[in-house]
Amino acid sequence: MQTKFKRNATIEFMRFVFCMLVILYHINNRLDFELSGHLSFFANGKIGVEFFFLVSGWLMAKSALKYNEKPIVNSTKKFMYGKVMGVLPLHLLAFFTCYLMLAVRPTSRMLDKFTMLVNALPNLFFLQKSGILASKAIITPEWYIAAMLWMMLIIFPLILRFRDKFTKIACPIIAVLLLGYLMHDKGQLGGVNRFVFNNTVSKVYVRAFAEMCGGAFCFELSNALIRFEFKKADKVFLTLVEGFCYLAPVLYSFTDLSTEYELYVYYMLAVAVTLSFSSVTYSAIIFNNALSIFLGKASLPLYMAQTVGFTVFLCFPNIFDGVRKKYIALFFILSTFIFAIVFNTFAKPLYRGINNKLMTLTNHPERIVKNNKK
Repeated sequence: MQTKFKRNATIEFMRFVFCMLVILYHINNRLDFELSGHLSFFANGKIGVEFFFLVSGWLMAKSALKYNEKPIVNSTKKFMYGKVMGVLPLHLLAFFTCYLMLAVRPTSRMLDKFTMLVNALPNLFFLQKSGILASKAIITPEWYIAAMLWMMLIIFPLILRFRDKFTKIACPIIAVLLLGYLMHDKGQLGGVNRFVFNNTVSKVYVRAFAEMCGGAFCFELSNALIRFEFKKADKVFLTLVEGFCYLAPVLYSFTDLSTEYELYVYYMLAVAVTLSFSSVTYSAIIFNNALSIFLGKASLPLYMAQTVGFTVFLCFPNIFDGVRKKYIALFFILSTFIFAIVFNTFAKPLYRGINNKLMTLTNHPERIVKNNKK
């Protein structure tokens, strides 16, 4: 008898896979590995972000079902509180760890330390891509989380207010048109420092909004698939489609193929995510285990911890003089896993402390009691 997990084990395993693709892409950005024959060291690994936006949109649409017939403002506040608190402890740990390393550099004067902290305030408040000192972020890979949170604040109340009209009609239109516009305007979905719409809106927000809307539509498609009675041969076929739609983006990530194919990869991931969440394939037989769940939970600490090794590389370049690239890459990977463990260990008590303090300030003693029992 298979163990029943609260999380979708296939999605959790792929969460880890695409997290590692993005981390390896960031490593390549700093070391610039050269391979021949259209192969690269994950030069297109950034495509993993599309998977996370899709999954976030899917889960957001599902979460909205719990708030039916409830006030939209209060429901949005409660939903966003949970999302922000889910990343805040890791965010604070990564931010101040990297800031302290930057501050203790031998070349750093006291005025420089203060200026650096002031310049990094947009990053501290998830505003690093809003146009305020965008190049001064301390945790540069965190733009994805910031964009996701801000766009959730727009999409979630729209789902609550319009539900089917938004998720079934508006969302696919928004995804197709906006992502098509990004590809036409910039030739790629990525580009974290670019602005669109006559240089007025950060591209990361448009990308996050469109792709999470696509994820919300995938939620509706998953629900529709569940209603069908598939035969064994149908499920085998759908499993092969699901596997191909995951494998193709992974293969694409370590090639130097043009970014003009990124939108194709996004649509393949949308198909794969829809099938995985619908549970109409046999992928659960492979991934439905505690290891997949563990790896999925580890993806966020790993994503946040990657910046520590990059900061060491930036602050103390003399340490790496004469060191071969492959060994520096190994250092990045090891430091990411070590600090992911450290951050995850301290994140839980930090979460309880912040949550209890906020509940005290907002007069919710019953929540404090509940959290203390945990």
